[in-house]
Amino acid sequence: MTACASASDPTPGSAALAPLDFYPLRAGNAWSYDVDTGERSTTLAVTHVETLNGSIAEVHTAEAVVRYEVLPDGIRVSTTDAWLIRAPIVLGATWPGLGGRTAKLVSTNVVAETLAGRFDRCIEVSEVGGELELEVSTVYCPGVGPVSVTSTMRSKMSERVLTVSARLRGYSVSPRASDR
Repeated sequence: MTACASASDPTPGSAALAPLDFYPLRAGNAWSYDVDTGERSTTLAVTHVETLNGSIAEVHTAEAVVRYEVLPDGIRVSTTDAWLIRAPIVLGATWPGLGGRTAKLVSTNVVAETLAGRFDRCIEVSEVGGELELEVSTVYCPGVGPVSVTSTMRSKMSERVLTVSARLRGYSVSPRASDR
């Protein structure tokens, strides 16, 4: 369950967080998710960072491998102009998303509750449009990473709506060297 505490900027005086704070792409970090496709039972999905060579993080999910470029101004899908998170982390910021979608930072103070725990000071990124006309909402929490992802596709031919959601079940994230 994800709840929005407020659609305002973080509390005045709180430390500004960078994109990498919301998706800690360090070798060995891992996340597990309960994926709900609308079927009777959920599926377990595991994602982990296999390597981080320079600025390139190789992330494995099932049989897929995605390479992200960790840059000072955000996390970009390698060799594309699509970004997961991009600085500045301010309400209303937009950037090119995956699949031709436009990403927008729609909340900067989300409280997320999952099987892995309760997290605050999270951000919500909403992506809309693109080739498949998907709507994707991702909640990223500082020091944790993505805690929920909901994808919705509406059929143009019928009234059918397909929603797939993933909620964080557990995670193992090593602290940044500066946090130790």
